[in-house]
Amino acid sequence: MKIECSKSLKNLANKFPCELYIVGGYVRNHLLGIEREDVDICSKLTLGEVEQLLQGSEFEITVKSKVLGSALIIAGSEKYEYTTFRRDFYAEGGNHMPERVEFIDSLEEDAKRRDFTCNAIYYDIKNEKLIDFYNGVEDIKKRILKTVETPEDVLKYDGLRIFRLFRFQCELNFKIDRTTLLTAFKYKNNLRDISGDRVLYEIERILHSPSKYEGLSKPKAYMKALKNFNKGALWPTFGIDCNKLRFKMVKKVDHKSQGFLIDVVDNVKPISISYYLNLILSESFGVGKKLCDYYINILSGYYEALNFRQNKPYFFKYFDNFPQIHELLVHKSKYLANKYEFFYKYIISHRLVVTVKDLKITGDDIKEKYPTVQPHRYKSILESLLSDVFDGLLFNEREALIKAVEGKLKYL
Repeated sequence: MKIECSKSLKNLANKFPCELYIVGGYVRNHLLGIEREDVDICSKLTLGEVEQLLQGSEFEITVKSKVLGSALIIAGSEKYEYTTFRRDFYAEGGNHMPERVEFIDSLEEDAKRRDFTCNAIYYDIKNEKLIDFYNGVEDIKKRILKTVETPEDVLKYDGLRIFRLFRFQCELNFKIDRTTLLTAFKYKNNLRDISGDRVLYEIERILHSPSKYEGLSKPKAYMKALKNFNKGALWPTFGIDCNKLRFKMVKKVDHKSQGFLIDVVDNVKPISISYYLNLILSESFGVGKKLCDYYINILSGYYEALNFRQNKPYFFKYFDNFPQIHELLVHKSKYLANKYEFFYKYIISHRLVVTVKDLKITGDDIKEKYPTVQPHRYKSILESLLSDVFDGLLFNEREALIKAVEGKLKYL
């Protein structure tokens, strides 16, 4: 079978004194008849040999990892991920990075370090032929995910491969070989060794998997992985206090990550929603403070609306993010979504002041006029002024607000 290669890639292959191969997703996707992605290439040449080979040519090479023998080769607008044939050695545990590598000459040995048969098909650019040591072509036809070597060999030391297994299941609309699936469950604790931000990254890719390959995956393909997470009781490895989760909101909303978090909260039923979300997002998933606060505000606003919080304190707290909250709320209660939306539009149309930042004074004004006031009191003073302005007891004018601070100092 012939795979169409660009002129630049053919020129690159012709520069090599040995065979140059395409491997991985590009070959797999070609066989599936879908748009190909980045081109991964490999050969037996070391990075030093490739650098010397391409010196003074139209190709630029940037070393990514000397340890792993990987580099980026650029020719105009085209980029190729290059690796030297290697054998990987892993330590106990689920760390994705091998403990050490050994560079080798054998293509077949290089194939042994790959994960799944569909990703271990090589294409010899010069000789225009496929090389398939593990019957990957047949597995692609059957739409099945199997490991190249025994599932034990492939999944025992690398937790990220377990994630990739479930992601490919959703993105490619494949079934997982039973032995491979059971082995993934067996080594689920390896997932604990993956960094929180990478866990979140992989979960989000699973949740948005239907959009990866148009026409190949199904609208709710992500449910395949989520059901397997339930079947294998994988959630505790991510710090989520449930073996199984029931999914409702993630199926309804466009923002899958927020729907997923709502389903987590609805299943766990924590005493403090904001505390639990902070724990999950910051500690389990490694989300930065700014994004963490954003998610907590939206989801807290969603739950407080369900608890019928009064309009005034509600919009003081959630006005800025209400459009995002409304997108979630409308799928749970159209009545409440319409109720709060009416007041939200009323605030806008009447230009009501609902946030401290819209007041005509700041903490600096309080400091200038009342220098003896401790800075930690500024927030409560400004919030009290905001309440009075909202109720029509004060005009939102600088002089009136500064004057009103004096009265607040007696009580705050």
